[in-house]
Amino acid sequence: MNQDKRALSPLNSQNDASGSVPAGPSLPKEDGSPEISLPTDKGKESLEGASLENEYSAADSTSSDSNGGSEDYDRLILEQRAQRINRLEAEREAIKRELRELAYAEAGELPYLPRQITRVRPAKKLLPRLLAVFILLFAILFFITARGVFGKGWIKNLISGDTGRMSFTIPTATHPELSEEYYTEDGRYTVEGIYGACSESVVTIEIYSNSGAYFPYGQGSGIIMTEDGYIITNAHVIDGASLAVIVRLKDGSDYNAKVIGQDIKSDLAVLKINATGLSAAQFGDSDQLRMGEQVTVIGSPAGFEASVTTGIVSGLNRMIRVNENNVSMECVQIDAAINPGNSGGALFNMWGQVVGITSSKMDSIEYDNIGFAISINAARPILEELIENGSVLGRPRIGISFYEVSDSAAMLYGVPAGLHIAGILEDCDVYNTELQIDDVITGFNGIPVRTSDDVYKILEDMKAGDTITAQVTRITQDGFLEFEITFKLEEDDSSLIMEEAVG
Repeated sequence: MNQDKRALSPLNSQNDASGSVPAGPSLPKEDGSPEISLPTDKGKESLEGASLENEYSAADSTSSDSNGGSEDYDRLILEQRAQRINRLEAEREAIKRELRELAYAEAGELPYLPRQITRVRPAKKLLPRLLAVFILLFAILFFITARGVFGKGWIKNLISGDTGRMSFTIPTATHPELSEEYYTEDGRYTVEGIYGACSESVVTIEIYSNSGAYFPYGQGSGIIMTEDGYIITNAHVIDGASLAVIVRLKDGSDYNAKVIGQDIKSDLAVLKINATGLSAAQFGDSDQLRMGEQVTVIGSPAGFEASVTTGIVSGLNRMIRVNENNVSMECVQIDAAINPGNSGGALFNMWGQVVGITSSKMDSIEYDNIGFAISINAARPILEELIENGSVLGRPRIGISFYEVSDSAAMLYGVPAGLHIAGILEDCDVYNTELQIDDVITGFNGIPVRTSDDVYKILEDMKAGDTITAQVTRITQDGFLEFEITFKLEEDDSSLIMEEAVG
């Protein structure tokens, strides 16, 4: 046993003469402070071996003096060795931690070193995402539904606070059931049936101005479009209403009306009265009318309210312009009596549906029973835009006044056929071109023009701001000079074409 103990003594030779442990590699510091020398693993093993040898020698001496039994001595040596190994392992782990912390401190923020985990990122929650998706889908469905119910202009009108304007498709109403005597065999109304079922849908309109007179300045008719008080009429009916527009229902009740919108060009207007539960008219398809089909007119000619006349369809697709400030509108020609005061009233087919808005008649002793009603299909988009915007937006104008010269007249007088210029507006782009008074515009974009209707057909597919090219002929002493001009169309906030005369 003494030989075994002596065999451990060479471990002491690992120490140098001073008893110190060989130094490991130095770790320089970035701030210039003294270098730190750390023991290497070999040095640590020498130190640990020397300590173990000293303790073993002391334990051997003590054990030999107190107890000579070899078993007790071996057990003591094993216990001490185990304790020492555990202590050394703990010291080793402590040294590793110190080295790691020192390395992080010396290395700073080097990107290639791993970062210490200081916070665990929480897992993303699914419920908030699902809730956000649900809210988005609900909002989309809400706006789609609201547009269908209140019309495409409801958001703008809601923000502006103008509850009188709201775009929508003209609704379809139903008529009250009448007794069998008011129907024909095929289910159509008789004239008596039309009056009984539809007369409450037509109103009388009176116009008052600031002229000082105590009687109406003008008078006409109107058609109840909705149960909550939207009413259709002609623009010329309410022209000059500087004081008030009064709407009188068939039962005699009067309402002060608000002008929602009007369009001088098409001669259409929309009013609104503060009433509910009205008898709204039912609107049909004017394209289904046939020549010779019976129709009925209800209005207030000469102030005689709720008057009814009947006749037949004498013509279809008549392009009629009420006056020089209007564009030609597609009209239904009828032989039913129409007189001043009928304007704005209803033209019914025998199913009780409004197929036209009575507008004008040939006013001459040489003509009789030639009346016109604006077809409801032509009026429908304009009325819906008036309810939304108060006017027809984006309609272009050229900015000229002219008189028409037909091909026949041009041959007779030896002048070019087309639009002979009588005036040019300075606030329009056409004023900046070579166009002059007495020049003749013979075409636009290569399409020949002879009348204002020709011009309107070209412009109805264009919008304000579009560029258009006109073919022009100038009459000179040496003959005709032909050239082209190009300009931008302006937005029509007053009139599309100002026509001086018709020749």
